[in-house]
Amino acid sequence: MAERAEKKNQSRIWTVLAGIGLFILGKLKWVFGLLKLGKFATLASMFVSVGAYAMFFGWKFAVALVYLLFVHEMGHLVAMKRKGIPTSPAIFVPFMGAVIGMKEMPKDAKDEAFVAYAGPLFGLLSFLPAVYLYETQGSPFWGLVVFLGAFINLFNLFPVSPLDGGRIVGVLSTKLWLIGLICMIPYMFISPDPIIFLIFLFGIATWWRRVREDYVLQESKQSLELHQKEEEKIHELVREMEEYRDLPNFPYIVDTFIDEGRVEKERFIRNLPSGFTWPFVHDKKRLKKDAMLTEINLLQKREKYFLFLYKHEVMKEKEMERLLAEQEFHTGEDMGAEPEGGRPEKVVEAYLMAVKDEAQTQQEEVDRRKNYYVASLKTKIVVLLLYLALAGVLSYFAMYGHTIMEVHRELLQR
Repeated sequence: MAERAEKKNQSRIWTVLAGIGLFILGKLKWVFGLLKLGKFATLASMFVSVGAYAMFFGWKFAVALVYLLFVHEMGHLVAMKRKGIPTSPAIFVPFMGAVIGMKEMPKDAKDEAFVAYAGPLFGLLSFLPAVYLYETQGSPFWGLVVFLGAFINLFNLFPVSPLDGGRIVGVLSTKLWLIGLICMIPYMFISPDPIIFLIFLFGIATWWRRVREDYVLQESKQSLELHQKEEEKIHELVREMEEYRDLPNFPYIVDTFIDEGRVEKERFIRNLPSGFTWPFVHDKKRLKKDAMLTEINLLQKREKYFLFLYKHEVMKEKEMERLLAEQEFHTGEDMGAEPEGGRPEKVVEAYLMAVKDEAQTQQEEVDRRKNYYVASLKTKIVVLLLYLALAGVLSYFAMYGHTIMEVHRELLQR
């Protein structure tokens, strides 16, 4: 009898852990493709999730779990709306949790922390009615709801990205991500769980991206400089070609520019660094290779979208002038028409606009990376206090709910 009771107790624990795992899986970005289904999908997916959970855990537990997930995600949604971040509708995926997709990234880590904090905060509010119901009715089920809600949101405050806790402490110091990852290692051995291992892998990937942030910033700055130089080069070429535009051998002059670009491109290709490169150890070599690849790409675009098209439009313009002149010569009358002009200039304008747009994109990326994790000391202190306070309150209610479950273990096992 005792063995049977122990098995039922273990089953109940796994039920709680399953709810946590399902919630965490909902944080993974690859699920975001499902967010294009529309607003109706939120309600429909909620019912589907309730039905799926009910098949394994019963209707009461299913409704409670989906309710807790819903309120948590609504916290993120409210925060995103507050910060003006466009969102996709919330989608509930059975046995994966719930997700709300951001169509744009927050402008800085402070806004990201605000959005992340709102989830567990609303999660806290979601199970407070269950506390009142237990105190007034005494049903142990409400104790289970309190424990499940508190533990899900408390676990989600763990300082590892992509969990909300990792996004919150990012404004304090992303070095805390590494501390969180180190703390997870012994836990994975003590209590092996595929969900925890998956979170650990995603946390490693996020931490590594942050570690390599300086290198990526150098890449963006380098690309920005090369695009700005390309813009200057185009202005220089336009001035030269305008001088030769009326010469009969103009096509050959443009072909000379094209050949020079091809020679330069071949030189870059021959001198491209080869072999495996290690991060940090070979960063200079990597940056050199990235610069050369960008140069090759710009030379290809210059030939295809500028020089070739410019020559083509100038030749069309000259051919039209020649045909009109012949008609006037044979008829002896002024045809009263002039060839459509401005086409070569439109080629220049279009190409310069494309280069400027790319340079602007790179400039925005440089600014974002330089300033994303910058925050005042006051902001960091406030975020830290709020983070610790929320973690403390959730810890209290997790113990509160666990105590209720222990007291009513026999009833919950039925």
